This record gives sequence, C-alpha cells and structure tokens, in this order.
Amino acid sequence: MRKHIKGTGILFPILMRQHRLRLLLWLAGLVLVTCSVAYAYPDMYPDQASREAYAMTMENPAMIAMLGIGYEHYQEIGSLFALEMLLFSAIAVAIMNILLMSKLTRDDEENGILELVQSRSVGRLSYLTASFMVMLSANILFVILLAAAMGSMQIDGFGFAGVVLYSSLLGSFGVLFGTLTAFFAHFVASSRGASLFSFGALFFFYLLRAIGDVETAFLSWVSPLGWLSKAYVFMENNWLPVGLLLVSSIGFGIIAYILQAKRDIGDGLLPERAGTVHASAFLKTRAGLVIRLQKTMIVMWTIGILLLNIVFALILGDLETFFLENETMQAFLTGEGNVMEQFIVLLMGIMALFITAPVVISFLRLRGEEKANRTELVFSRAVSRMQLLRAYLIPAILIAVLLPILQAIALWSVGAVISEDMMSFTDVLGASIVYIPALLLVLGVAVLLIGWLPRITSLVWLFLIYGFIVIYLGDILELPDWVRNLSVYEHVPVYPSEELSFAALLILCGISVLLIFIGAWGYKRRDVEG
Repeated sequence: MRKHIKGTGILFPILMRQHRLRLLLWLAGLVLVTCSVAYAYPDMYPDQASREAYAMTMENPAMIAMLGIGYEHYQEIGSLFALEMLLFSAIAVAIMNILLMSKLTRDDEENGILELVQSRSVGRLSYLTASFMVMLSANILFVILLAAAMGSMQIDGFGFAGVVLYSSLLGSFGVLFGTLTAFFAHFVASSRGASLFSFGALFFFYLLRAIGDVETAFLSWVSPLGWLSKAYVFMENNWLPVGLLLVSSIGFGIIAYILQAKRDIGDGLLPERAGTVHASAFLKTRAGLVIRLQKTMIVMWTIGILLLNIVFALILGDLETFFLENETMQAFLTGEGNVMEQFIVLLMGIMALFITAPVVISFLRLRGEEKANRTELVFSRAVSRMQLLRAYLIPAILIAVLLPILQAIALWSVGAVISEDMMSFTDVLGASIVYIPALLLVLGVAVLLIGWLPRITSLVWLFLIYGFIVIYLGDILELPDWVRNLSVYEHVPVYPSEELSFAALLILCGISVLLIFIGAWGYKRRDVEG
C-alpha cells in the first residue's frame, strides 16, 4: 500500500497552497455569517413565549418541507438557531466541498495535470490521497474555527456541547459530499459531470428529506440531510448523525480508492453515447453547439427547479388552512396579501437565486473553454469574438427567461389542483417573471468581468451569495435598507403584494444591456489566454 501513496507528502502542501485563497474565503464567509446570525437570535426570541409562538409555525407543512422537523419545545435559543440555520449551512458546506473535490480530482485529470504528476516517481493513489487530505484539512479547520468562534461569543442557550456538535455536523456533512464527489468523478469524463452528479445528489437528498419530514418518515433516514435534524442540537445533542455521516464518507472514500486503482486516466466508467453520423442544422450553428454541450446541465437544473416548485405546490392547501384556523399565527403575517400570496412571493424570490446559478454557469463556460485553450481552436476558423460571445449569451438568456415561466406553470398547475384558493395564473407568472431583469443584470456582470477582468470572473457568484443572505437572513440580522439595496434582487417589485413598477424593471434591464455591451467591447479588445 505504501508504494501506491508514495509522494503524497510532497503533493499535499502543493495542492493546499494552490487552493488556499479559495478555502480561506469560503471558511471566513461561512464562519462570519453563522456567527452574525447566532449573535442576533437572543434579541429576536428574548423569552419562552416568543419561542413557543415560533414553534407553532413549525407545525406548518410548508415550513417543515423547507427547514425540516422542529422540536416539541424550545427551552434553548440555540434550538431555534439550529432549526433555521443547520440545513442551509450544511448545503453551503456541501457546495464548498463539491467544488473543491471536482477541481482536485476530475478537473486536474481533465487538464492533464494528473498525467503529468504520475509521470514522476509517485504512487497511483498519491494524488487522490493528497486531495482527500486537503478536503479533510479544510473541513477540520472549519469545525475548529466555527466551534471556537461560536463558543467565544458565550450566548445564552448555546452550550459548548451543542456548539461542538453543530460544527461537527457541518464538517462531517462536508466530508461526505467531498468523498461523494470523488466517487462520482470516476463515472464521468469531465469535472462538470462530476459536479453535476454531486449537485444532483444534494438536490435529491433535499427532496427526500422534504417528503420524508412531511409525509413518509423513513425517507428522512434515507437522506443524509434528514439525519441532521435527528441530532437535536442544543437539546439532546445526539451524536449518532455525525457517526452516520463519517461512516458513509469512509464507505464512499474506500470505493473511490478502488475505482482509482482500476480506472485508466482520462476515462469514465459510464460509457459515452455515440453521436449521430451527421450533425443537424441546429448543431451546425454556434449557439446550437454551445447548447448541445450544455444540454445535460440545462436539463438537470430545469428538472430540479420544476420538482422543487411541485413539492411546495403540494403543501399550499395545508399552508392556507393552518394559518386561517390559527388566530395566533395570523399575527405573524406582516406582509400584504393572504398567506398563500406571501408564501409564493417569498418562494419566487428564493427560486430566483436558484435560477441565477444555471444562468451564470452557462455563460462562464466561455471562460472555462478559454482557460482550457479550446477557444484558440474556435478562432482558428472563420469565427469572430462577437460571434462566439453571442453563442454563449443566447443559452444564458434563454435560461433566464424560460425557467421563471416554466416554474410558474409548474407551481400554478399543481397548486390549482391542491387548493381552491390558489392565486390566479397571471399573478403567479408575474411574481416569477419580475425577477428576469435581475437575472439578466447578474449575467451582465458576468459579461463585464469576462470582458475586462477575466481572472476574477468567479466574483460574480458573490451576487448570488449576497442575495441569499439578504433574502433569507435579512430580517434575522436586521440589515439596514442601504445594505439590503446592495442586492440586485431587492430592487425587484414584490408582485402582486405591491404595485408593479415598470420603471424599476426597465432600469434593471437597461443596466443589464449596458453591462453586456461594455463587457462585449472589452472581450473584443483583450488578448485571449492560450
């Protein structure tokens, strides 16, 4: 075994140094957001009465599907914090590990780095071992930093045992998805495929947990996301879920090692389907080729977003009944419109964040092709810079326009069957498509960065992260208006709860067009990496 991991000690510091900035930004962001939210909770729920009142909201199937099962009693303020933050924090940590391991494994292999390394005197499993060490080090450091930061705040209700368990749950969940990504990397021939499989698994586990928590309890035990709520953090402090997550990680890690030892470099275990002999007329176009290359990503994201809307549509009837029969809970309705209208408006805002991801991923593929030196091959033909840029803009714009329409159709179609009081299709469609200008503005920022600052194009993801913080945590953190307004999604009219402002939408569209033109001008003038 020793000969198979020869050279790991040399590779580990090299890989750690290569990814240190990315990891530091992720860890600092996760710890800062978590501690900021934790600091705000004692003021939000100062007494037992306010906590028990919140507990009543968790009897609502919509809240259970979104956040997970709650506790019977909330003696400790930490239990409320764990309920609202644990699930989405785990998803954020999983995303960090998916992106890290897909880069360390399949991306480095796809770009020929692994082949170059193994041409030296290193073991066959050394690169994978060093990658696992980087991933484990990042998660262990995250657990230590988060536990130390939360423990040092000395917030009432945040016992040290609960803080350590909370941090360990997040770290172990991250390790699980790190090893799961390494496992999936053996089945496909690209880093995008490995990431897609991992994100698909994360979404599938979320759906299983939502259905299990609301209807079929055993499904919650099938999903690792469902294990998190079984820890009863800051209450019973059950460590069983941490053990389940680590055991599962070890299992996937062992399988990843076995597959790495048997698989040829550059190959995937899943056979690639042979293409047709002759290309269609659509495929011969530039935009057609780009869409064909991104077909799997687009289809998977579309299916995922539609399924999420269908799941939430299935519980709309229970949502309305719960609030209408409970006078106490009606006091918590602070927005305009009925309960269903407020819930759908909030849901559309959150789903806009989800839709932003495939829009950005689709266009940033242009930067990925350039870094892989494939853009040079395209420009060796009779293709101009603007033609190639338009080829990547078209699918991104189509996603930004069509997905909000499709999700509105899915939500309304199922909701109309479930609830007699379902909003009109026009209102549901309007609540969804008002976010299209915001999606296009984020796309415009991506074009601007690729045109003028291609090395920092990843910063466009800050718009998505900041938007999530404002929408999901804005009230909890009591963010001032000027801080909220830094998020592009805050400038979208809350339709139909408030009057539709065409001026705001036109301004967002105008800024989007301006950013796209400025970015295109920069892309036309700058050198192409090669």
